[in-house]
Amino acid sequence: MVVRCAKDSLNIHKQTEVSAQIAAKFNCSPFQASLLEMRGLTADVMPKEVENWLSPYLPMLLEKLDLGADNANAAALVRSLGASSNVVVYGDYDVDGISATAIAMELALSRGAHVRYFIPHRFNQGYGLHKDVAQIIAKRKCDLVIVVDCGTQDVESVEILKKNGIPVVIFDHHLVEGKRAESDTLVNPQICGDADAKRLCATAVLWCWIWQNELMPRRQLMKLLDVVALATIADCVSLSSSLNRALVREGIKSIRSKARPGLGLLMEQLGISASSIDTEDLAMRVIPCLNAAGRLYLADLAVEVLFPGNDLAGKVGKLIALNRKRRELSTKILEEVDGLAGEGFKYVLTNDGWSVGVLSSVASRICGDRNAPVALAASVGDSIMRGTLRMPAGGDAVGVLKQLAPLLNTWGGHRLAAGFSVKMENWREVREKMEEILSRVKVVGEKEELLYWNPANLDMKTWAEASALGPFGMDNPSPTLYAPYNGKMTLAPLGKGGKHVKVSLGPVSLLAFGAADMFSGGCGWLDGWVYKPRLDTWRNVTSLQFVLEKMVARDAKTD
Repeated sequence: MVVRCAKDSLNIHKQTEVSAQIAAKFNCSPFQASLLEMRGLTADVMPKEVENWLSPYLPMLLEKLDLGADNANAAALVRSLGASSNVVVYGDYDVDGISATAIAMELALSRGAHVRYFIPHRFNQGYGLHKDVAQIIAKRKCDLVIVVDCGTQDVESVEILKKNGIPVVIFDHHLVEGKRAESDTLVNPQICGDADAKRLCATAVLWCWIWQNELMPRRQLMKLLDVVALATIADCVSLSSSLNRALVREGIKSIRSKARPGLGLLMEQLGISASSIDTEDLAMRVIPCLNAAGRLYLADLAVEVLFPGNDLAGKVGKLIALNRKRRELSTKILEEVDGLAGEGFKYVLTNDGWSVGVLSSVASRICGDRNAPVALAASVGDSIMRGTLRMPAGGDAVGVLKQLAPLLNTWGGHRLAAGFSVKMENWREVREKMEEILSRVKVVGEKEELLYWNPANLDMKTWAEASALGPFGMDNPSPTLYAPYNGKMTLAPLGKGGKHVKVSLGPVSLLAFGAADMFSGGCGWLDGWVYKPRLDTWRNVTSLQFVLEKMVARDAKTD
């Protein structure tokens, strides 16, 4: 969908002397050099820093990684597992928790142990290691509990297991506020890990720990990078991190070369070619299906799809159907949110008819569209409200909830995204106080970063050099480009229905999806084009296309 924007909302970079120096020193194209400069590099940096952007070497990055844990005890516990050992893996219901659960199970199975897993129900139980589940595990007994993507502050639950003689190892990445659980080993880089470690998702924390302690054959471990890539993209951790880019890059290679059966079936039913899959395919199509299980059903379904088993096709079909339902529910909530304006609350919105499972994705959408904080909440039964809080860049969701902690039942998360639950009798007070806190949040409008580049000067080879800075995602966006409008263009229909047009600018064209009406009244107001390159393969022929995203107005008039 093409939109109109004001030029003052854009930060347009042009080729500079610095980019020319980068190109000369590191033997790269002016296009690639300009993109490196936009990422803060200069010609004075060491070649290794440029190499970490263009070709991050995973073994070297892992060698220097500090997860911040004295983890020898945990490694010894895993090495002691054998054919008579029983292990319980306790996970979380999002893709990071599902993926970490899968790797923890693979780890225990590789030692010959018997493995069971448990993921809490999003509605009935919510996030974290729950005391009632810990009591059941303690009663049934096991030799080791591996907790992933939660557990850092589940003090009482861990204490129950420890008092019953069951060792507990926690792998987490959530911010820590208050008292920590006293497990045998707590591997959470947020406590004292280095900068790269703090930017890992929970799945990556576990995978890196296994690598550093040599607990699985390296060849087998590399194959597990497919789910590390899924979790890294799904949890929106920073891809400006060389380590995260290396993990995702190798994970995508694993999927392209030989996808695990369930994942392969999912991609096939979604019409995705595994051989050319990229981060956008994973983020926009695959991951929402895997997430839908925990949002609207049981996360176990997604775990089962990641392991070979019976009726994989049926399970994949159910994931796709659940995701279709998720989209329908999300659309309905978005429409209802628009109708809540004027009811006294601008930031903390609620409706008893909303499905709790889809609130986080809807809140993210609203936060992005409004560039403002938002909390959405709905009732779970008669006694509990569950909610999700999203903050724009520079916000602190955990800090907000910390101020309300005495009134909350449970809470936790990250700086920009967090969840909470509250007893019904406290909800009114929580809502009013949260509304007041969010109303004081000062949002700094961020300009979109673009590179001034004529599409006629961009070919397949140059774009391949730009792609070397990927995988693209959070904090490392795919290059978005700007070209001025010179007053000349030719329009032609694109596809059926009359909604799309092809904008010919001499030797190249821009594909303008859903933008036919924007050209109907003339373009005297037009200053330039914001577009993104993409590769398109049709009948085994790959071409470089330019997709129009925004039409830049000469004045401040916007849609």
